[in-house]
Amino acid sequence: MGSQPTIMEQEAREAPKIVARQLQENLAVLKSLCERVSQVQPRFAVTIARGSSDHACTYAKYLLETKLGLVTSSAAPSVITTYCSDLKLGGALVIGVSQSGKSPDICEMMEAARSKGAITVAITNHPVSPLAEAAEFVVPIWAGEEKAVAATKSYLGSLSALAQFVALLSHDEKLISALQELPESLSKALKCDWSLALPQLKEIERTFVIARGYGYAIAQEAALKFKETASIQAEAFSSAEVLHGPFALIKRDHPFLLLTQNDRTLPGMIMLAKKIKNLGGVPIMAISQNLAFDNELADVLSLALPLPDSLHPILDPLMVIQAFYPMVAQLAVLRGYDPDAPANLQKVTETR
Repeated sequence: MGSQPTIMEQEAREAPKIVARQLQENLAVLKSLCERVSQVQPRFAVTIARGSSDHACTYAKYLLETKLGLVTSSAAPSVITTYCSDLKLGGALVIGVSQSGKSPDICEMMEAARSKGAITVAITNHPVSPLAEAAEFVVPIWAGEEKAVAATKSYLGSLSALAQFVALLSHDEKLISALQELPESLSKALKCDWSLALPQLKEIERTFVIARGYGYAIAQEAALKFKETASIQAEAFSSAEVLHGPFALIKRDHPFLLLTQNDRTLPGMIMLAKKIKNLGGVPIMAISQNLAFDNELADVLSLALPLPDSLHPILDPLMVIQAFYPMVAQLAVLRGYDPDAPANLQKVTETR
């Protein structure tokens, strides 16, 4: 491994400063958005995104449904761009997430939603972009230029923007307070040593990344990063869903990554780790330091990847992906790949 960190790793390490700025800069626009949403009382929510941004939208779904009871669906842009359907989006909250704000299908879906009377929100790293122009409200990510093909700081910025929005909209004082500590906790996550996982992961060709609830969006993102940077065929699963057909693929001496947060999903994740170990698999769990030293866990886990003390269940997944990004960038280099420029990919992908 070279002494110079990859661009991907360097950019991932910028996230704490970006989030600190974002929490201040976006406060006014988010308060205006919350006022509008409170006045309209949308009947449902729709998210529009692809790739890493769509994983951020999975996080949005869990936030909106658990904190506000607002049923949230992920849009299929081709319903409009290819099949020319007349979707009934009036009275909806529609959130588009895009690092570039350029993809034609995302923009066209947003334009259609606004024309139908939906409350439209663009979360983008480029506040002067087609997506931003199409939306009523623009929430900047403030990540600055992202040179590596694999998104890191822009993904974390998307998550924190969504968390701040829902915290304000739900008047959750505990979450609002925890957000103020988020930049410091992200900095602590960057100091957590996940290098012990590198020998376990270096030679594998496939794995599962397993989480539940708020963490499922992070499992999706981690699985994508395994694929695009380290050429590992990783699949993201809910800890409930993996116990069905996919569990037939658990192999002896093969590592599986489990991602946790400090909420009611944690006991189920521990039970899943036991099942994997009983079948001869190698459960590797990312877990907060104030939770990891339980005697039961010590007997279950093959490896515990440390995280800072739990800040808030909704924000714990951000610590996980913050610690994961440098590790997977280093893993890619160990496996002979360039995580800054993955094969067959480009930074901005425009689809219809």
